[in-house]
Amino acid sequence: MSNFDESWNVFRAAPIVDYQMFLSAERPAAPSSYRLTDLGGVWLASDRGLRLTYLRDSHQRHVGLLIGFAYSEFHDEFLQDGVVDLPIEAGDIAAVELQVLPRLSGLYTLVTYGELPARLYMDHGGSLPIVYSAPDKRAASSSALLLEPTEYAERFRLDLHTALIGREGSGGWISGSLTAHRDVFRVLPNHYLDLTAWTCHRFWPRPGDFDQWRDFDVSAASAAMALTNFSAAANRTFEVAATMTAGFDSRLLLASCRTSLASCEFFTLEAPNAEMDIEVGRAIASRFSLTHKVLPLRQASEREVAIWDRMVGDCMIEAPRRTHVTLRDLTDRNAMFTGMYGEVGRCRLYRQDLAEINYMRIDARFVVDRLTLPAHAELLDNIKLWFAGLDGQPNSVILDLAFHELKFGSWAMGQRPITNSIKLNFLPFAQRAVLEAFIGVEPTKKGTDNLFWALIGRLWPELADVPINKYGDARDYLIFWKKLSNPNRVRRYLRDRLARKAATSA
Repeated sequence: MSNFDESWNVFRAAPIVDYQMFLSAERPAAPSSYRLTDLGGVWLASDRGLRLTYLRDSHQRHVGLLIGFAYSEFHDEFLQDGVVDLPIEAGDIAAVELQVLPRLSGLYTLVTYGELPARLYMDHGGSLPIVYSAPDKRAASSSALLLEPTEYAERFRLDLHTALIGREGSGGWISGSLTAHRDVFRVLPNHYLDLTAWTCHRFWPRPGDFDQWRDFDVSAASAAMALTNFSAAANRTFEVAATMTAGFDSRLLLASCRTSLASCEFFTLEAPNAEMDIEVGRAIASRFSLTHKVLPLRQASEREVAIWDRMVGDCMIEAPRRTHVTLRDLTDRNAMFTGMYGEVGRCRLYRQDLAEINYMRIDARFVVDRLTLPAHAELLDNIKLWFAGLDGQPNSVILDLAFHELKFGSWAMGQRPITNSIKLNFLPFAQRAVLEAFIGVEPTKKGTDNLFWALIGRLWPELADVPINKYGDARDYLIFWKKLSNPNRVRRYLRDRLARKAATSA
């Protein structure tokens, strides 16, 4: 922790603070590079790189502010700075949640005010993440911006950090709404922050939303259209580079970009054990005449690692900590696509239980084990509260949302304050229409690949000619044995297996 002061000074002085925001009940002392906005009881300080789009109701009264880069299905484009009228009546917060938010995606937060309750909503992926301190009545996109240097050090939870990360060896993260700091909590996707009470609440899914399974073909068609429209709009607005690997998520991501190939670029990271990704990526690029790069990993300096630690709130130790600077080598691109949230549609936490999962007994401990997290008492209590908020939902829905919110919503989105400052990260899969399909189709019908193949078949069927996660030769047999040589993989695999045994015996 000796690098606190150094990293804070670097954080404050460097352009690494791009695309950050801060909310407070009191007027904050914002840097000159930030815009200061009075939202009637809540002050917003936002980096000038973030767009501000004001929302008006049917009476042309201001009721909300979109901060960031929001794609609107109403307009089929990313909204600019300015004012947008919405077909909602005065004071109708339900209309915002049921009619407006499902048709917005991208990288944004929405603050409602005026005739509406004062609330903060994130996009469906939490791409512009928010942490908050209720006692201080303030929120920010990172703990580094939320807390002053002395507070950051004094409120640091070394006990929690050690229990959830340090003992895991080479990597790990703090899940749920917990962070590494006392009285600082994370807003998870599908939750809003009440800016009056400074408490978080779930707004989606509502009770009964998944009482009936979605039709497979209708869901596939809806998701395919949403993916294509979003990707096309993003490629019209930004210079996009999309990740390319040998996996399913990457293949569907590529399929979504079919109408934008002239402007979109693809890249593969030359990481350890990524030989298959590189070979398959090159084969796909050659077959379909794509612009493709292989980026050698660049190692971050100790100074850059210190900044990374501060920007992620010391909430994780993962591989990108040492290699995140590699993304700067995409010199002619200002944004990127990743296939994040794809695993939500492939039954990631119950792929071995497709037929039985909704007849098994599960609880918070089951969720923690399936996420391969340590069964720490404070984490379990936190997940129990999260679990209670989904009472009545099918088990498969709960587990899909666990991967969505408790894995990606904390592990991946926790890294966004640093990665967004290097390249804007957009997530085509983090759209309501796509997530509805991923979560709402019956497990035995969508399987671990059926739904993805259906989407790829609608968007670009020829992509199926190149195998998924395979060389197509004897090298495929070596992959399993390589995985067994990683002690972290074995440890997490055993947690997963034991979760199944406990649920089955119940």
